[in-house]
Amino acid sequence: MIRIDANHYTETIIYSIDIIIRNLKQQLGQKIDSLKKGITGEEFVILDTIMCNPNIYQQQLSEILLLDKSKTARLLKSLEEKNFIKRTIGNSNNRLVYLLNITQDAKILIREIKPVMKEFLIEVFENINNDEIQLLHGLSRKFQDDLDNVLGKE
Repeated sequence: MIRIDANHYTETIIYSIDIIIRNLKQQLGQKIDSLKKGITGEEFVILDTIMCNPNIYQQQLSEILLLDKSKTARLLKSLEEKNFIKRTIGNSNNRLVYLLNITQDAKILIREIKPVMKEFLIEVFENINNDEIQLLHGLSRKFQDDLDNVLGKE
């Protein structure tokens, strides 16, 4: 059995990872806001995810991005009002669902924002080499697999 030496939550790896993720999301959001393109960081992440997953539906999007359904619905409504997404009726497991796709305007927007995001991430991770990034990815997958096993999601 592995012993984890942490007397308090703030001394755990969970807390450390949470702080890193929160700070990254906040800084990326500020970068996107500073571009004055009319979308938030969260909206950008949704557009990018939909672009990578054409015809995804709301529940799938919520699951991928770990967002609750009401927040996902609110963000999608905002993006639809801005003409960045289109919803079409589709079918999943004999249920009607709204399939999500991005518009041409959204594709243009993503192309404008991605270089700024990439530049920011390069700056943030300039002292981390590719081997370390691959190690982090591997550890992340191992943590997730172990968590799934503990939760019975085999």
